[in-house]
Amino acid sequence: MVEVPIPKDITKFKPTLIGPFTTRQVVCGCIAATVDYLIFKIISISNISITLDTLIGIEVLFAAPILAFSIIFPYDMPLEKFLKNVFLLSFIAPKTRVYEINNFFTPEQIQEQRTNKKKKKFSNSKLKKHPDYVLYE
Repeated sequence: MVEVPIPKDITKFKPTLIGPFTTRQVVCGCIAATVDYLIFKIISISNISITLDTLIGIEVLFAAPILAFSIIFPYDMPLEKFLKNVFLLSFIAPKTRVYEINNFFTPEQIQEQRTNKKKKKFSNSKLKKHPDYVLYE
């Protein structure tokens, strides 16, 4: 009998498209291969004499960031979302938040309320005087 492992946490499950590769990995791989092919054609048309090792190194420099978007998931986020958040928080968003709180109490009034709460002791006699409470004795 064939046994298939079932993950306990289904949110971590990623369906595969071709073999062990997800759709995201297949698409990023195709884009990286296309970019590498275009770089190879541009260099071969321009008659630049470079060795094959140098050509492969140049192609890897362009393909590696594209493939990184399919593999790296920091904090369970896609890399583009993570980079967008980091870029917004570090460069575009202001360092200090500029907003005002409309505080209706002065610090002295707040301190006075705190001391009054400590002094007050709710007793049963106040409840008897209140018209909404009816105490049965």
